[in-house]
Amino acid sequence: MAWMISLSIFSAASRASRLGFQCMWSAVVLALIASSVVAQQPSLLSKAQEAMNARQYTVAEQLCRKALAQGPASAEALTILGLSLHMQGRSADAIYYYSMALKKGFTPRIYALLAAEKCKVGDLEAVRPMLAKLFREDLKILPVISVVAPCYLDLDEPVEAATIYKELLNNKDYPQDFTLVTLAKSYIRSEIFFTSKLDKAQGSQPFMAALRQAAGGGSSAARSAFPEAARISTYFSPDLSWSAAVERWREHPQDAALLYLLSILSTEEAIQQMQICQDRYPDSPYLRQYMADVMAEQGHVDDAVAQYGELIREHPDLPDLQFGLGMLHERRGEWKEASEAFRQQLDKYPSDEQAAENLSKCLLQAEQYSEAQSFLQPKMRSDHPPRWASLDLAEADQKLGNVDAGIKVLAAAERQGGADKLLHYRLMHLYSLAGRSDDAKREQALFQAASRE
Repeated sequence: MAWMISLSIFSAASRASRLGFQCMWSAVVLALIASSVVAQQPSLLSKAQEAMNARQYTVAEQLCRKALAQGPASAEALTILGLSLHMQGRSADAIYYYSMALKKGFTPRIYALLAAEKCKVGDLEAVRPMLAKLFREDLKILPVISVVAPCYLDLDEPVEAATIYKELLNNKDYPQDFTLVTLAKSYIRSEIFFTSKLDKAQGSQPFMAALRQAAGGGSSAARSAFPEAARISTYFSPDLSWSAAVERWREHPQDAALLYLLSILSTEEAIQQMQICQDRYPDSPYLRQYMADVMAEQGHVDDAVAQYGELIREHPDLPDLQFGLGMLHERRGEWKEASEAFRQQLDKYPSDEQAAENLSKCLLQAEQYSEAQSFLQPKMRSDHPPRWASLDLAEADQKLGNVDAGIKVLAAAERQGGADKLLHYRLMHLYSLAGRSDDAKREQALFQAASRE
């Protein structure tokens, strides 16, 4: 399966890079603002929209807060406030205001913004049903579905991701080279998905054998079991497109012949999209960044680091490069180098919450607890401190011998509604260390209840 294996190794690399996520969001978010209907406080909210369009996000935040203070909260004011906070990298605050806006009335636009923000902070299980709803009901509404497009790969739902990015090829808000690269990644992950299902399906032996025999023979060798597929399945047709085959597979998900066909078509589509990108955009920074991640996945990390260095020098305005470089170092346990890359990212984008979270992780891994504490304490001044920051600060406090401070941080997060089984478990542990057995038992009960949900 060399023709597939050579692509399959790319899959893990795709998890390590945001590949221009921030650039895409800027364009899509501003488009959503432009379509917003201002119902209350038109003067202040119009000025807030103008500030957002001018990328003056702090100004927009202040104007929205003023509008909310002067009159009844409207969904529009809450949404624009959430958007301004998102563009500052303040995900926890953005989630709060998107949720408040949805309580004023459901709209797919706000729902998509909330889902994307939850995905960004890693709340994947909470966002999974949200993405399913958006895919089912709003697939053809590009300004909505494009907001959550990157999330489907994060949740390992490559078939949905490929379907969406195929639609986004016609969306001018997404750079064509970025879309082609991400579509290729989605097809690669789809090949892995369908092959895995095929391997477990009844009657798959001749199809898996054909794929194994294709190791040196390419696509035509992989198709050698098509006559057998046609013989055993009335749903199989060698002329089906990838999209048509997916539609038929959704109706017959256990059909081995369809899974076999989709494994092949996914690989062929991945090769085609990558070739189109290489032909049209040979110098694409997104393509080069992706190939650097592939180098790293193949074990050539030094070459990948060198490629990132070149990209940073040649494309200093791309927002994700220092972040990607930090991820390469983090993967190798090079905490000092990773920390420096994430600091560079934060120097340029001070409110990049993902970079901040990764820097915090590196400081803890390097046992630099005092530095982690100094870095995290200012984040507690937010109205809605990020959950990860509360957990990391509590760990730093504990390591520095201040268990009571760690308890205070996590208890505050619990009161704000951020409690989950991990937070309950950590509080249980800290209460035990502090000798507060009754509190520890309470958190143990809450932990056990949350584990059963």
